[in-house]
Amino acid sequence: MNESKKVEVESWMMLETLAEHLAPLLKHYDVKDRGHGAIYVDHQYYNIETSQRILISLSASLGVPVQLIRSRLIHVGWLKDIRSTRSTRKDVTLIAEQMASWDAARKEDNAEE
Repeated sequence: MNESKKVEVESWMMLETLAEHLAPLLKHYDVKDRGHGAIYVDHQYYNIETSQRILISLSASLGVPVQLIRSRLIHVGWLKDIRSTRSTRKDVTLIAEQMASWDAARKEDNAEE
């Protein structure tokens, strides 16, 4: 295999390295894995603040930008941030219901004319 085509995994990306740096931070901030991922971020201020502190600390200790750390933790399932997820099915249902009510209103308007 051509050496130039091999992708070298940087040491900070290795699960062992991440775990080695993450474990003390989880203990320090008293973060408990309740089955959603080691770090679970919802709209609660404490969860947001704690996750930011952990990401910043990891960034400093590993010498890697916060966004790369965040992406890697999400990829391996250790960080779950539900703040930006929306149920597409729910959105589609709401739009369909809205369109149906518009259609009914339009039919009523046409019937009155």
